Formats: sequence, structure tokens, C-alpha cells
Amino acid sequence: MNKIKTLYYQIEKILSGVKFAVVIISLFALSLTVGTFVESYHGTDYANRLVYKSWWFITIEVLMFLSIFMATVVRLPPKRRLYGFYTVHAGLMILFIGSFFTYINGVDGSLQLLPNTPARSLYVEEDILKISYPKENRVIKFSLPYSSGPTKIEQGFKEINVVEFLPFAETNIEWLPKKSPANGEHSTHYLLFNPNFSQEVTLSLSPESDFQSSTKMGLLSLHYMPSHLADCFAKNSPSGFIVWNVANGKCYTPEEKKYEMGETQKKTKFVLIPFEDRILKFFPDFSPVAIKDDLTKDTSTPFRILSKNVFQDKPNLFLFGPKVSFYSKFKKKWLVKDLKESIVSLPWMNFKLKLKRHEEDLVAAMIPSFTKPVQDNGKMIKGEMKAVKIQIYGQDYWVRSDAPLQLTNGKAQMQIELTQKEMKLPYQITLERFKMNTNPGTNDPASYESFVQLLDGRTTQGVMNHHVFMNNPLKYDDFTFYQSSYFPIGENQFGSVFSVNYDPGRFFKYLGSLFIVLGSIWHYLLNRRKKAIL
Repeated sequence: MNKIKTLYYQIEKILSGVKFAVVIISLFALSLTVGTFVESYHGTDYANRLVYKSWWFITIEVLMFLSIFMATVVRLPPKRRLYGFYTVHAGLMILFIGSFFTYINGVDGSLQLLPNTPARSLYVEEDILKISYPKENRVIKFSLPYSSGPTKIEQGFKEINVVEFLPFAETNIEWLPKKSPANGEHSTHYLLFNPNFSQEVTLSLSPESDFQSSTKMGLLSLHYMPSHLADCFAKNSPSGFIVWNVANGKCYTPEEKKYEMGETQKKTKFVLIPFEDRILKFFPDFSPVAIKDDLTKDTSTPFRILSKNVFQDKPNLFLFGPKVSFYSKFKKKWLVKDLKESIVSLPWMNFKLKLKRHEEDLVAAMIPSFTKPVQDNGKMIKGEMKAVKIQIYGQDYWVRSDAPLQLTNGKAQMQIELTQKEMKLPYQITLERFKMNTNPGTNDPASYESFVQLLDGRTTQGVMNHHVFMNNPLKYDDFTFYQSSYFPIGENQFGSVFSVNYDPGRFFKYLGSLFIVLGSIWHYLLNRRKKAIL
């Protein structure tokens, strides 16, 4: 018993001592300084994960609370000259209690609003891996760790094993072996550039790739196609049509096979191809597939007819891996160039095209890797994406926050996405109008504001109109909605983003702050009176 008392007095002496208080306060101040710089350069989310909501920072706060509490206990019973001291320390403890309530039950999230669309889903800062089985009408949610760096998980359920979580990531191109090799499904990496512009482009025909077979860069459209079609683009046939048999990969012009061609009364060109026991009818200028008698498309046949005529008026670039084809208005014909031999000059805005890599047996994939986030003027410019590595039946897959993963084995379908925890508000908010002012002579936003309607079915107030802008938040039902951002959804149309805050410890924080101010004044006046008497 004596040993326990001795140990208690030793702990009490340490915790209530000035040296311990100075050390803890110094660590707390240093942590806040580091957190401020981290938040400034890397964003609020990274600062919260690394500093403000980390276990070690919470430990410092707990030790500060114990130091304040024990410093008060050892000075009991109350003495009149220390009334100000007691009030200040009581305020500090109340402030810590308020912060604890906020940490446990507080809400920091975001609300996205589309024009004239009621919204009530609030997304908070908790990452969730969501697995949906559409046919089974079943959803599984897996909570991910709140970490500032890469975290190994190695936790599985059913056929899925969650391997690793990257809270901040960027993607890099990697060339991986195909899981199911197939002929003609190649991938190519290009560089498109002129004296004022440079852009790397990766295109692929493989369904395993993260890249598509077509893309658009301004007015220029890029079409990625099987390599054996390049020779057919070089044939300048009178019709401008290319017949492609997708079953055997062969292509030729209708003139070579002497297919019957003609025009309708409205001058629409058509091609007739005998196939099995019927005649296929094509209108290549409108569709590459055959047209049935009821004017519906017939995709059951192996034939496709491409019309080069429809691609001549606008910038269109056809890519076949190491070869490229485009229409030259100067020469009035289609040209085919070999990228293996040299850099190819294109007929638009002094653009040139360079082949950087072409693979037949490897597939181009976007593989996430961890990176420290970077923000500029309050906007994330690096590391905004999150990623989770999973294993399904021994195969590795990456699920990115910007790209849900869809898988099927022929029987079951699965959609996996990385999202945030969702909370439902007991009322709905509708964006009626979004207004943005820009800086003179630029498109840079100077300010933006939202006009919203709030409908709470629990009351009889009906629709309530609110105007939300900087320093004028919407406060309702203990929640505060701040205008924080916006996003484009079309030409001259925008959606609005509110940051949402619920702070159950706010009253205690205000009360504690008031005690600290009053206690400091009281302590100052008592000590001044004492000196005056002396």
C-alpha cells in the first residue's frame, strides 16, 4: 500500500510540476507550428491525418489536460489569492472537454449540389471501399484506415482481399503482361507536340487497359485501330469505303471485291455484300454496321464498312500502333506514315507526332503510387486521388477514387468503388441558382455564391430560401453550411459544394475561452492588489 501511495505522489509531483508543463506546452506549440506549415503546403486533410488527428498529438493533448488538472488539485483547498488561477485552469479543462466532444461526435464533411436537384447526402472524412453486387442487390462496405501514408491492410472477406491503401496517390503508366493474351489488342504511347504545346497520349485496344481506343484533344479527334487496317487506309478508292471483316481481320475496298454499290433517291450511298444466304445492306456514311429491313442495326455479322469521307472535313487522326493516317487537304488524299522511321508532321497547327512505345504482348495500365499532396492557392494540384489495392481470386487490381472498378466472371457482376462515408440529413437542400463573379479581363473566379432552398418535412415552415456566400453560411439544425467550392457540369453551368460542420463541443469551447479571459483578468487584479498592499 505504501508503494502505491509513493508511486501516486511521484506521478502527481511530475504531472503537476512546472518542468513537465513547460515540456508539454512546448511540444504542443511545436506540433501546432508543424501542422500549420503542413496544412499550408499539403492541405487540411493531410495535416489532419499527419498531425491534428494523429495518436501522438492526441496523447500530447491528454497529457496537457492531466498537467492542468493535477496543477489545480495540488493547490487545493481553494485560496483566495489563487481564484484567478483556478478560473483559468477550469477554462482550459472545459476547453479540452469541448475539443474532446468535437473529436468524438463532430462532423466535417461536404455536400454537393446539382442545379434544381434535391440533395441530402453528406460525405464525411472517412474512406470507404464499397463493393456492390447489382444482380444480388447486395452492398458491402469496408472502412479504410485514417492514415497519412501507405498502409498495409491484408484483410479479406469472401473472394476479396484488401491489400493496401494509399490515402494520397498519383498514377504512373506501367506495362504489364496480359492476363488473357489476344491477337491485335496492342497498346501504344505517343507524344503529340508543336512549339507551344506538348501532350503524351496512350491508347489501347485491350479491355484490360485503363486507356481507351479513342480520345479528343481540342478539335483533334484520335482514333486507335488494329494495325492491319493501316494498309487499307492507304488505298484511295473512288468510294472512300473500307470493308473490314472483324472475324479474320482482313480489309479491302468494295471495288476490289466488286461489291454492288449505288445511291438512294436522296443521294445516300449504299453497299451490298453477299453473306451466307442473304444480302447485307450498308450505308457507310451513317453507320459502319449493316442495316436490316426494319432500319435497325445488324451487329451479328462480321462485316463493317468504314467511310473515310466523313472524317475529311474536321481534324481526325487514325492511329494503328506504329503507323498513322490522316487526310491531306493539300494533296486531296489520305496519307499513311510510318512512325518507326521518323517523327511525322501533321497538317494542323504545326503539330508533330512521335512514337514513344508500342507493345503487342503488354498492356498499358495506370498504376497508383503514394505521393505527398500539394496544394496551390487552396486547390489540390497533386495527390488528390486515393487508391486501394485488392486481390480477387489471386489477381491484383487497383481501385481509384476517380475510376470505379467493374468486374464480371460471366455469372456474377461486381462494382467496386472508393468513396467516403455517407450520412443522410433529415432535410433536403436544393441549388436554385449559382452565381460566380470573375476578375476583370480573366476567367478566374473572384467570388461565388449559391441561392438554395431548404425543405424540412419535420416542420411546417415549408420551403426556406437562403443565400450562401463567403462569410455568410447557412446555419440550420446545429449544422453550418459554408460555400467552399464549385464544379462545372456543362457549358456555363456549375454545381456547388458546401463544407458542412457540426460541432457539439462549441458551447464548451466558448465557455472555456470566457473562463480563461476572466480568470486572467482576475488573477492580474488580485496580484496587483497584493503588490499595492505591500
